[in-house]
Amino acid sequence: MSVITRCFAFILALYSASSVSAELELGAGVFHANIPLYIGARESKSYTLPVPYVRYRSERLNLDRRSATGYLWQHNNWHLDISATAGIAVDSGESKARDGMDDLDWVFELGPALDYYVVGHYNQPSYFKLGVFTRKALATDFTRIDDIGFKAGPYAQWRQRLWQQGAQSITLTSRLAINYASSQYADYFYAVPTAAANSLRSEYTSGNGYGGEEVSMGLSYDSRRWWFGGFVKYYRIKDAKWRDSPLVERNHSVAFGFGLAWKFYNNRG
Repeated sequence: MSVITRCFAFILALYSASSVSAELELGAGVFHANIPLYIGARESKSYTLPVPYVRYRSERLNLDRRSATGYLWQHNNWHLDISATAGIAVDSGESKARDGMDDLDWVFELGPALDYYVVGHYNQPSYFKLGVFTRKALATDFTRIDDIGFKAGPYAQWRQRLWQQGAQSITLTSRLAINYASSQYADYFYAVPTAAANSLRSEYTSGNGYGGEEVSMGLSYDSRRWWFGGFVKYYRIKDAKWRDSPLVERNHSVAFGFGLAWKFYNNRG
């Protein structure tokens, strides 16, 4: 999640805070990640960056290092949320398949998700939920904003508190999602316009449809002053609608990362 999105979500969190029991943690750290240039690309890129650490939790909004989730409505085990994610910009010159094509801008996604908690509750340390999401996607280089369609699909998420002693804890989180996307979304990443076609890549446009699966797992240690964690995420697009795009070089992609943060402010009990 980008710094801009994080800051926006943080402001929203403070604005929407209505509970005196809300938790806020602030800190600073470093994060390293290795991420494919885009899903299906042969190349990946490593990033090692200083990052702010922000975590906010209330009855209405949860913000952490990976996403911002607002809780709009709930009834028994049903929850209607709104969440945001972001993708990093790509220089097409770093990709052999995209060389000479337009760069990929920062991509921000925002939309609702309907969850059913099979076990536990959203503000408990352990839960299992099933849900379906839809998110509108926008691409920007911060001089303009382009509408690039939407992504949607069902998912399952499991979080388990493995160990806790006082304010210290170790938590495991895993998620499985099945993705569908509009043709506009797919074409942003995988279309080859006439002007960009050559002897190595033919002209290509996609339709809306199945976008593949993704599985992720994260493990984190948390205390009042320190946070340490890592993740690995696996993408499979072998059966995706746009698998025949000349820009798809691999049917599988893997991303991973880990980070360490020191918290200088913490109002957790």
